[in-house]
Amino acid sequence: MAHWATAPLDRNQITLFAPTLDQTVADEHSVRLFAEMLEALDFSDWERMYVLAVGQPPIHPRVMAGCILYGLSLGIRSSRRLEDAAANRLDFIWLLQGRVPDHATICKFRTAFGPQLKGLFRQVCRVAIELGLIAINQIAIDGSAFQANNSRYATNRRATLEQKLAEADRQIEQLLKEAAEQDRAEDELFGEAAPGKIPASLRDVKARQDRLARALANLKKLEQEKKEKGVKEPPKGSAIPTTDPESRVLPAKQGGYAPAYAAVLANDTDHGFVLDVQVIAGNDEGTTVLPAVDSIEKNFGSKPDEVLADSNFNNGPNLAGLAERGIEPLMPPRQKTDASAAGREDPSQPVPEADRPRLPVNPRNNTLNRSGFLYNAEKDHYHCPMGRVLPRTKDKSYNHQGNKGVYRIYQSLDCAGCPLASQCLGGKSPTRRLCRDEHEPLREAMAERMNSEAGRAKYNQRAPTSETAFAAFKGRLNLRQLLLRGLEKVKIEFDWAATAVNLTKLINLTAR
Repeated sequence: MAHWATAPLDRNQITLFAPTLDQTVADEHSVRLFAEMLEALDFSDWERMYVLAVGQPPIHPRVMAGCILYGLSLGIRSSRRLEDAAANRLDFIWLLQGRVPDHATICKFRTAFGPQLKGLFRQVCRVAIELGLIAINQIAIDGSAFQANNSRYATNRRATLEQKLAEADRQIEQLLKEAAEQDRAEDELFGEAAPGKIPASLRDVKARQDRLARALANLKKLEQEKKEKGVKEPPKGSAIPTTDPESRVLPAKQGGYAPAYAAVLANDTDHGFVLDVQVIAGNDEGTTVLPAVDSIEKNFGSKPDEVLADSNFNNGPNLAGLAERGIEPLMPPRQKTDASAAGREDPSQPVPEADRPRLPVNPRNNTLNRSGFLYNAEKDHYHCPMGRVLPRTKDKSYNHQGNKGVYRIYQSLDCAGCPLASQCLGGKSPTRRLCRDEHEPLREAMAERMNSEAGRAKYNQRAPTSETAFAAFKGRLNLRQLLLRGLEKVKIEFDWAATAVNLTKLINLTAR
């Protein structure tokens, strides 16, 4: 007899004592904690969305939400894969108690409860706050691009869109003409009959026409926004995705460009809980800082004391808005500074020749950075590294990507004979000019904080907090390319993801 282990169960053997569903899942399985947490959450807002008087009794929203959130925690996002798991995986069967919602029901449920989902997100965060896992003293804000449900090659520029739309119009006109002729021929042969269905060929062309029209409308809107912000269009014009026209073509992590949405997360630095998630069509992430802190205060009754973010979020309106709210930002300047070279004791004296190689340089044009020029607030002028004065000459209004204000212009009266002229002057300008806006004192105070030891220690918490959150979205949840299309539906998809991340984190910390 072969020395092989025999099967403990015969497929055709009738068992005397059948195991219960509860016995199929181990006592220490994480799905049990997941179910306990779901039971503790309030779904009354979800229940009010149902009409229970007629029709087949629906599956409770707690069960449906649990199916989606538990699937996300395991990286299962597709509605068809969730349907398969509900029918075949013991942990899903246990969680859903044998219910098997079909993929169409799951897909419809996913987008039908946007406001209620936000309420569930707040509930999970408030539970964590009550348990002392969220302090809201310090938050880290960062953004990342997520590929839209649109092929990277399904994009067109304005001229191509107009050409394709004109061709679709011509095809529809031709098909309508052919359909009318066919109707007349059939009326003559069979008599006047009830109108039939729209031909399939006409339906396909009409759908393509609608999609192209939406893409062209979004492109015109994008061009108008750029014009209002003073952003120049590329020579060939902007490209717009055609499958999901509300997305935008952004730089891709793997190289090149692809249609994508930008998601900006605000995370508590204690345990990395997501406190706010915003999705924007484009890469203007700086506009999300103030809405994020206002949303956190509104949802949880407390605003953060400090906001950590990278240099992309360091702009004048953000610094001014945070100062008005009594929040201290920690954001590095867009250009590195050299405090030792700029911090000379007597600004009217030239920098020693030995220290001149250490003067900060602007990497964009390889000229001396403005941080090497010292401002005298009392006399309202600048001193260059050689000690010469740059007086205030005029004021000029600006419009930088929708942010309007007034620049004060400071320009040297004479740069002749300066030993640093070749490094300081750009282009053919005979003198050096600097601009200073109303937010410059806030930038200088920020640079001073970032140069301090305490400021650097606090800022070092930003990267691990933000990067860990995005790693959870893209790694654990497998959220690399979106399932839904359109900005509003994409926002709901990210609300599901943020709720799943927080719920998983809450369960793991509670289990410890």
